Amino acid sequence: MRKRHVAVFTATVATICATMGMVGRPAAAVSDGTQGVTATTIRVGIPYVDVAAVKAVGVDIDWGNVPHAFTAIIDGLNAHGGINGRKIVPFIVAVNPTGTAAAASTCTQLTQDDSVFVAIAPLMPDCYLQRGVPVVGSVLQGAGVHTLAQNFGLTPPQSAYDPLQLSVYAKQGVFKGKKVAIFAGAVTDQSEIPVVQSALHGLHVHVVTTAVDSAPQGDLAASNQQVTSIVQRFQSAGVNEVVAVGSGSAVWPQGLSAIQSTYNPPWVATSESEFTGDVAGDNNPTYLKKVVTSTPLTPPAAIWNNAGTQRCVQAVKKAYPADHINAYEASLPASQATWMGVEIACADMALFAAIAKAAGPHLTVSSFVHAGYGLRNLTLPGSSTTISFGPNRPYALGPVYMVRYDPATKALVYATKSSNS
Repeated sequence: MRKRHVAVFTATVATICATMGMVGRPAAAVSDGTQGVTATTIRVGIPYVDVAAVKAVGVDIDWGNVPHAFTAIIDGLNAHGGINGRKIVPFIVAVNPTGTAAAASTCTQLTQDDSVFVAIAPLMPDCYLQRGVPVVGSVLQGAGVHTLAQNFGLTPPQSAYDPLQLSVYAKQGVFKGKKVAIFAGAVTDQSEIPVVQSALHGLHVHVVTTAVDSAPQGDLAASNQQVTSIVQRFQSAGVNEVVAVGSGSAVWPQGLSAIQSTYNPPWVATSESEFTGDVAGDNNPTYLKKVVTSTPLTPPAAIWNNAGTQRCVQAVKKAYPADHINAYEASLPASQATWMGVEIACADMALFAAIAKAAGPHLTVSSFVHAGYGLRNLTLPGSSTTISFGPNRPYALGPVYMVRYDPATKALVYATKSSNS
């Protein structure tokens, strides 16, 4: 339940992690389907984000003691018989997310040296999948369907979520009588444009133009020049509703703020997580308050207050009484988000355990994937709704929680109920 799973991640780290899913692909090394599984054990790789490395580059975040959280929860599972009589053997590795080398090296270590059966929320999921190792809880850029191993998670790809959230907005009248433009914040977002165009066409929404900020990454001056030109084009075309896709959900308000634009139409952010990073910045609230956005994931406060999450919190506190775990508060900075580690471990391990248990005593990659596809109406710790997967759909798809920006508090406000439930 995050842009990878349990809660809203710091936008900088989330962007790094999403990007890494597309690079550094090694040569495939297909497993025999039972790697990491014995009659009594299951080897599980846990390549968690090393927040100390992120702090070193100026991003002050703290997710608490992630290894302790996973260890306590796994010890609890093992104490109750493990999974179909097999004990979980964790291989917990800190991974520096500020480059691709550490994630690639960890993939090699876990899949070849440690011979794990599954990887929990790795930064470079394609690396594991191409080696025949299933993944739980990562975010993939595409639809996330591979030939053998799959990534099972709660975050649907944008190609699946965009049509759903746009249909909700249309029912709310967001596009009624509007001339719409689609804005992509980078060349890498271009593939999302036809998905959004097709969805809007099906909703009988008039799309008059599209635009891509193709400035080199990091060149703010060039980006602002392009935004200036795009704004002029949108105005000339009579655009009075902008749909910002991908990183455009952050680049659009950033650009308007940078050029102090007098053009400020209502707009949609298809990526709530990208928009969240913009809220945390120093941009003018004038360009944030007219946004419509949403998330498919349970709102952060509801995750923390969930009974399942709290059982995990108590288990970690009992095993490691010296660890400090803050209660979730929207006003707390990322440097105090010590609840994150517990939430991540709690939900990811619960999802893995549910799939592995459903796979039965003959645990292979094939039986694991088949069992995952067959899960229906599963209740996970931290979730406000049940989740279901389906054939060739290793991701949950259903709820749409509306999110609005409150200019008075300069914070996001999450709906407590799904708009399409």
